[in-house]
Amino acid sequence: MSADQRIKVTRNGAILEILFDHPPAHAVNQKFSHDLTAAIQLLEDDPDLRVAIVSATGDRMFSAGWDLKAVAAGETGEDFGPYGFMGLQRTKMSKPVIAAVNGLAVGGGFEFSLFATLVVCAPHVEFGLPELQRGFIPEAGGLWRAHRRLPHNVASELLLTGRRLTAEEGLRLGFVNRIVPRESLMDTAREMAAGIVASAPLAIAAYLEVLREVETLSDAEAFQKLYSGLPARDRMRASDDFGEGPRAFAEKRAPQWKGR
Repeated sequence: MSADQRIKVTRNGAILEILFDHPPAHAVNQKFSHDLTAAIQLLEDDPDLRVAIVSATGDRMFSAGWDLKAVAAGETGEDFGPYGFMGLQRTKMSKPVIAAVNGLAVGGGFEFSLFATLVVCAPHVEFGLPELQRGFIPEAGGLWRAHRRLPHNVASELLLTGRRLTAEEGLRLGFVNRIVPRESLMDTAREMAAGIVASAPLAIAAYLEVLREVETLSDAEAFQKLYSGLPARDRMRASDDFGEGPRAFAEKRAPQWKGR
């Protein structure tokens, strides 16, 4: 591991565990962003990997987002990788990502949580988008993803005033899936990931694809889009796994997914 290695990547069976390791704030510079993008690409490319868990060391910070100290010290470049800052311009994930938020998630830390498929966090966690109070706006998806995943007026308040969203409020509003003690955070995330691994991989890819494609459509338009020829959905329908699920149910056994 190089001296500038800020992310630890570990395989845990079909689960890819990605750990931010740049204390005290896990702030993101260009290399951090490239390394995180590469880790998510590994998840997408490796058929043996089914889901990722993203967390951070310690219990104070998940991530403070953009490394403003590095910027102040002269790192003015914005080469964050092919999918932008923290890979958050990636829009066509075929596998879920669980954010296991261990501490304060602000700026890019909140934006990554908004990007994640599921969010589990410790009770003391808070989420914030303080960019407007720093003189700029969140440009890694947080501006609109906050409005999609939270009530519009709540998202507007967080952005306009810099107020932080508490874990309890996030749970009540449906953004956070579960709040668990810090010491149980990774175990809970792994349990959630195991549930995902038990589902059919091609069905998960189709679910994520259809959800993405119909997000802004009416019901009539959504049905039209569904049957218009979506690659992941069509692959699922034509796969061996499409028949394995019903067979396993009829034979009262666990399905044996092949991903084809």
